[in-house]
Amino acid sequence: MLALAVAAPAHAASGPADHRSLLGAGEHVDAVYPVIKDGDLDIRSLTDDGEADPDELALHIPDTKTSRITLPEEYAFLDEPGSDAWMSSQTQDMSVVWPGWSFEGIPQGTLKGTVGVDLAGFSYAGDAKSPTFAVTQPGGFGNKKVSQLIVPGSAFTHVSGEVGSHTHANWIFTDQGTYDIDFTVRVTLANGKALEDTATVRFIVGPVPAEQNAPTPQKVRHYSKDADGLLLTPDKVDGEYFVGQTINVTAASGMADEDTRYRWFLKKKGERAFAQDPEQDTATYTTKPDRALDGARVYAQLLRGGKAVQTSKPTTVHVQALEPTTRLGVKSDRGTYEVGDTARFVSEQSPETDDEHYHWYLKRRGESAYEWIEESRLADQELPVTADLDGAQIVARLFNADHAVLAESAPVTLSVGQESGDSSAAVEVQGADTLRAGEKAEFTAKVKGAGKDYSISWYVRQNAENPFTKVAHARGVTMERTVPAEWNGAQIMASVTDARGEVIAEGGVPVLKVAGAERAAAADEKGSGSLSVVAWSVGGGIAVVVLALLAVVAARQRKRRAAASAAENANAQDR
Repeated sequence: MLALAVAAPAHAASGPADHRSLLGAGEHVDAVYPVIKDGDLDIRSLTDDGEADPDELALHIPDTKTSRITLPEEYAFLDEPGSDAWMSSQTQDMSVVWPGWSFEGIPQGTLKGTVGVDLAGFSYAGDAKSPTFAVTQPGGFGNKKVSQLIVPGSAFTHVSGEVGSHTHANWIFTDQGTYDIDFTVRVTLANGKALEDTATVRFIVGPVPAEQNAPTPQKVRHYSKDADGLLLTPDKVDGEYFVGQTINVTAASGMADEDTRYRWFLKKKGERAFAQDPEQDTATYTTKPDRALDGARVYAQLLRGGKAVQTSKPTTVHVQALEPTTRLGVKSDRGTYEVGDTARFVSEQSPETDDEHYHWYLKRRGESAYEWIEESRLADQELPVTADLDGAQIVARLFNADHAVLAESAPVTLSVGQESGDSSAAVEVQGADTLRAGEKAEFTAKVKGAGKDYSISWYVRQNAENPFTKVAHARGVTMERTVPAEWNGAQIMASVTDARGEVIAEGGVPVLKVAGAERAAAADEKGSGSLSVVAWSVGGGIAVVVLALLAVVAARQRKRRAAASAAENANAQDR
């Protein structure tokens, strides 16, 4: 007998979905779902069946009537407008997988700061020569522009969020094939220990091949390499920021290296000349977007040996405040405290909303601005009572997922009894708390117990902002002003100073209501709203995708599993 032997291949060919669970057809997955176990960080994915290793899953975007789109002009940064692309939209499309990312698996109080996610690179298998992708959301004033979150080779390679947040976005791919996207998550534990982990999320765009070579790493050229000079890129579309967010303007140049230093210059609207900001010397200009920065222009210089060798063109930032979505009230557990007590404050929304991202702010008597109470992130807040908190004020703010302020409470003033050194001075401000824009208003300070040699200065703080601004030419017991529309929600304060220059009392109008401010805001921006409608050309027709800025739609069953998982892990936390 003749025996015939057939040699088997050394490595049998496999498909990109082999040995993985294929998720598609409307299935929800939190593709990046970090957890803390035994004091270490582990990136997981969360499906309706529970936690899984990202390597066990393949996220499928098949070629369907709704997933295949024609890129509009707003996506020229990704590929040629009019070219085909494939998308899993921010709102659920039942023909494709519905991916997002969630930080609900980390118990509150475990971390210091937020959770950061960075694009670490990606690999590709398929027929395309230069495949790429983008993760976007609607953004800008009116929520009608394209906000880039993650785009390889661009300035947009990082997202972050609060513990407990859950986010969806548009995932758009220029070509069919298999994409292995590497994400690095970074956190800092409450004890200060920094942790990071990297995981790979696999997307299969188009048909699932039975056999395919392994994805190969893609070399992505950073946009700064082709820059003609020094480029500035705001992290929000068209430099449009809401009060509560953080302005980040990044400078990029082919001449830059790790040791490069910068100078930054700012000119606010109405100012004659640019002025250097001496506190800013890195590649990113960072500041809070108060309304005073609306229309401000900023530019940078790249330094070599202390001398400017490149100068950017100026870019303009714009700042607006969102209209409140609810009223936020704060109650304290007691009217008066003693040193050593713990003051407890409870916030309440009316009406209730789905938003649950809070921060608390404190201003001691004599200080010119509120400051964030470190790691205050919940609806309730505790505060150890010290002697210097007598006369201090505390406010709570509610934010949306993009860290824009949705509501601010009226300030609560603390009264702390002391054995000695009590100040008996007090000031009460009389005046209407409801006015019309353009109306002339009069505020009068009634001072008690301040002695003879005292002076009064007047200040105003815009709603949801931290600093108080001194009202020019307003001194004495009475302040008269024509009320501008932007004072709606503002805090008016009279500050009483003794002969030594020490602030001995503060009082004022906690929240000024200015009628007609809503019409003024509407005139500044017509058609603004919380939803955006973007028309995508789809295979000869038009599919309308309604993109909500916060599309947090989680099944109760999945939320219960996430909460149970978090509770199970809580015992192992390194706090």
